[in-house]
Formats: sequence, structure tokens, C-alpha cells
Amino acid sequence: MVTVTNAVVFVQPDRFEVNAARCLDYCAVRRYAVAGLICGDWAAALQMLKDGLASVIVVSSPAQLDPDREPRIEVVPKRLNSRRHATRPVARMATLT
Repeated sequence: MVTVTNAVVFVQPDRFEVNAARCLDYCAVRRYAVAGLICGDWAAALQMLKDGLASVIVVSSPAQLDPDREPRIEVVPKRLNSRRHATRPVARMATLT
């Protein structure tokens, strides 16, 4: 069974054509089905996630994100999990407080 990932592409109006093309190329390489291409309306992109129309938002760079966006969830790649506990930034941060 092949699972298709639906994506919404979010691009700010400045350099729209160039950034949209980069995002669409990325989606093609990742084999994402593009459910929407949204220009400058972050709330609309989030609504597509909430409505289940897309499971990922694709942007060309962090600068394309709305500065008032909701927090993201990021997953650390497995290769970083092999570090020793003493070298983890979280462990050091805990000793600072």
C-alpha cells in the first residue's frame, strides 16, 4: 500500500514565481501531491492542515514563513540520538536554571 502525502505550498508574494517553482520541484522529488498553492495567507495554509486536506506545509526558506506562525514540531534525526548524554545541549541547559 502506497501512502500519498498531500502538501500545501506556502509562498510570500515577493519572488513568488521563483520560490513557488522551487517548492513545486521539491514536492515532485518527494512525491508529494500538491493540494494547494497559497500566496501570503499563512492562516489559509494552516486551515488546510486542520481540515485534513494536507499533512505538510512546504516553504522555500524560513524567511517565507509568517513571523506570527504557530509553533512547529520538529523531530531530531536518529543520527543525532547517538551522542553521549554529557554532550547534549538539553543536559547543559538543565544545569543553567
